[in-house]
Order: sequence, then C-alpha cells, then structure tokens
Amino acid sequence: MGHILVAHDGSEAGAKALFHASSMMEPLDEMIVVYVIPSVGLQEFAEIDASETIQSANEIVNKAIGELRAKNIKVIGIVTRGDVADEIVKIGSEMNCDLIVLGYRGVSKVGPFKLGNVAEKVTKTAKRPVLVVR
Repeated sequence: MGHILVAHDGSEAGAKALFHASSMMEPLDEMIVVYVIPSVGLQEFAEIDASETIQSANEIVNKAIGELRAKNIKVIGIVTRGDVADEIVKIGSEMNCDLIVLGYRGVSKVGPFKLGNVAEKVTKTAKRPVLVVR
C-alpha cells in the first residue's frame, strides 16, 4: 500500500479508522497518524484552552503510536491546527500518501467536533483515495 494517513481524534470512529488502516498495512508500509486541532476561531472551540488542546492531541497521537509500534507498524504522528478537512488533504498530498483513512463521525475529546462534515469534505477535495470507516 505505501503511506497511509489516518485522521484520529481519540473518538471511537477514529479508533475504527486506525484498526482498519492497520489491518491493511504491509511490512514496508508507513502510517501517518494525524490529529488536526480545529482553529480556535471556531465558535464551538472558543472556550478551550489552546495549551490543553495541544497536550490532549499529543497524548492521543502518542497513545496510538505506541499501540501501533507494539504491532510492529512503522508510524509517525502529526499534530497540527487549522481547518480539519483542509489540513488532512494537505498533509496527505505533502506526504504523498497512497490512502487517507478517517472515521465517518467522531466526537473529539477536546471538543464537540463532528467528523461527518470533515469526511464529506475530504472525500470531495482529496486527490487521492479516501476510505471512510463507519
């Protein structure tokens, strides 16, 4: 498969995306686990402390990395901020990913963010294959 980008927000949907992506991995493949922190300018995130958000996102990504490495999966993690769908598509392109995997709907542990809209936007704008896991 090559490079698989997995969007993971710590939700059950994100965990399902990780599970499905890891089941497709071959020995020389690499997984990129991405957590995009929604821009603070969004109204629903106005009350979230940015430092706590970054810390929570890093903890979620590091936990996923540890679990994947225990399965001998080559993996890196990225935590970034911005429009979630745009960042997923951008990172997928920059990292030359062969597949983008994300859950259909997830609720982030750092805020009430619905992933369904993200999945729709990623599938419409990505120039590479996208797998949406339900």
